[in-house]
Order: sequence, then structure tokens, then C-alpha cells
Amino acid sequence: MAHVQKRGTGRYRVRFRDPDKIERSRTFKKKIDADRFAATVETDIARGTWISPDRQQRLFSEYTELWLSTLDCKPKTRASYESILNRWVTPSFGNLSVGNITWGAIEKFKASMIEEGKSAQTIKNALNVLKPILDTAVKDGAIMVSPAANITSPKIPPSKAARFETAETIISFAATLDKDAELLVLFSAFTGLRAGECGALRVKDLSLLGGSITVRESLSEVNGKTQFTLPKNNQMRSVALPPFLRDRLVISLEERKVASDPEALVFVSSKGDILRHSNFYSRTFKPAIEAFGLKGFRFHDLRHSCAAMLIADGAHPRAIMERFGHSSITVTLNTYGHLLPGLDEALTDGLEEQFQKAVSGDPRPVGGLSHIRHSA
Repeated sequence: MAHVQKRGTGRYRVRFRDPDKIERSRTFKKKIDADRFAATVETDIARGTWISPDRQQRLFSEYTELWLSTLDCKPKTRASYESILNRWVTPSFGNLSVGNITWGAIEKFKASMIEEGKSAQTIKNALNVLKPILDTAVKDGAIMVSPAANITSPKIPPSKAARFETAETIISFAATLDKDAELLVLFSAFTGLRAGECGALRVKDLSLLGGSITVRESLSEVNGKTQFTLPKNNQMRSVALPPFLRDRLVISLEERKVASDPEALVFVSSKGDILRHSNFYSRTFKPAIEAFGLKGFRFHDLRHSCAAMLIADGAHPRAIMERFGHSSITVTLNTYGHLLPGLDEALTDGLEEQFQKAVSGDPRPVGGLSHIRHSA
């Protein structure tokens, strides 16, 4: 209960205990103002909407640290968040108390990034980090509603369609590389594994007799250091291995004398060390791609090429989703949906073939397709 006490001429003090059992008070010149405040405090505490003035004055930077401490993500993802904070968000909001951050201040922040020519994706990334920090302040009782709740991100232009090349082109390109790089390129193009997944693959992950591999880890680089983590979406998966790759892997592992070492990495650098994708891409892959005449073709496009080959062979999107380790079939369709319409003519031909096969058989005793045939 909030109590109003008269404290001399023209002074009325409201005393109450907040939800944390801390005794607080506030003084007014008029009794009517004190009564109104007392009623408001009692209502807010009863509804759970009372805001602690102490927490309200906490700096945005404090809630940034609190939010970061709650994250359960890969080191590379965390490093990305910290980079966004350091470059864009903290300089603008770090020294402000969360209670003083307004919708207008965030809109001004967004407008300034637009004026500076920052891309829509960069602005969206900044807002996507800002919002959960303010949500943390809401959960902690520092603010009632996040001022970023109704902030919209700029529209991001549609991304370019995934680039892919034919099997013939990829095989011809791979043949221009040394045998280890050639195997890596063919492996990615004909399994669909990501670069980090190729780099983390170990001998124990290979089932060469069974013709499959198990994707257990992914290799990434964070601040110049390599780290082995779970694959994207934290999902292990099994991927079927084409026989020609199985045969080439056997030869490669035997030549390196690691076929019997379960912990040995399948793909390594020219010095036999961990394969850093950044080095391989800049020193080997990109120069070879440009020399071959495929400028702009990325290592990740080998994965896209694998999807294109699977779709051309009539693979179901869900099968591609499972093979590629996508989080949902929506991701698969959004990434490769533009390739599916190219199969519509083949699907239509198939439906026509099914119809003609059905109506050319023995007539049915009643109705059905036989009726359609005889009435034609």
C-alpha cells in the first residue's frame, strides 16, 4: 500500500514498497497530486507494470552485456554481433539510459545510416541487434515497452538468383587444379557440403563401403583463429556419396597414409595443416576461376550447382533440404525455387503420359477414364 503523509506546509510525501521490497518515497506540493501518484503506484504494482527508476537509468551498454551473456550461439555468430555493436549500435546508444531511448531516437539513427549510404542489409543487421537488447531491458523491468517495437527495417532488394554451372563445366574447371584442390571442388559440387563442412570432415565420418558421409562438424575462422563447431542449424546429417568420389577419396587417403586414422582430416592445406577456407579461396580457387573464365563464381556456388543438378534429375525439395542441412523446406524453396519452374514442362509431359496410358487400356465397366475415352 502507498501511504500519503503530510510533511509540513505544502509538502506531501508518498511512501511505498516496490515489488523488490525496497522502500521508496516521493514528495509533492499538493495533496491531490500525491493521492493520484499513490493510486497510480498501487495500480501499477498490482498489474505488474511498475517501472523501477533505478533500472530505468541503467545504461544501454549494461543491457548489451547482459544480452550477450545470454546468447547461445556459435563463436562466429557472436563475433558478428559484437562487430555490429561496435561499429553501429554502441556509438549511438551505449551511453544512454534505456529509459531515455525513444522511438524517435531510433528512427533518427536509422535515417542517419541511410543518409550515410549504408546498405539496407547493414541497417537491418544493426536493428536486429538493437531490438533484442531493448527487449532484455523490458524483461528486466527497466522499461515497459521497447521503443524499437514498431521500428521497421528498410526493404532489402531481392538477392541475385543462386549461380550454378553444369557438371561438365565444373569437371573441366576442377581438372585445371592440382589433384587435392580438384578433389575438394568435385566433392563440394557433388555432395552439396558447405566449405566449413568439407574442412571439418574426418576419416571417421566416412562410410566408404556404405557410400555415405556423416556431417558432424563445421570449420570456421573467428578473429584469425580456426574453430570446430556443430554444422549450421546445429544438425548432424548423413549424405550419400557418389561412387566416383568414394574411389577418389580412398586413393587420396591412402596416398597421405591416413586412411586408418579416424581423427585425420579428409581435406588439408598443401602443408598438411587445417584447411583455412579464406586462404584456399584467395590463393587457389579465385585465381583459377578467373583464369578459367568464370569470374564471380564463388566456392559456395558449387553447392548451388549441386542443387541444380539434383533438381534437374527430379529430386524432391524435401530431399534437397535434408541433404543440404537447411532449417526448413522454406529455405530450400526460397533459395532454389527459381529452378523448379524449369521442370514444369517435364511434369506436364509426365501427366499427359499418365493420362494417355490410362485411357488406352481396357474399358472400365462404369464411368471413370473409360467414359472419357469413349466420349472423345
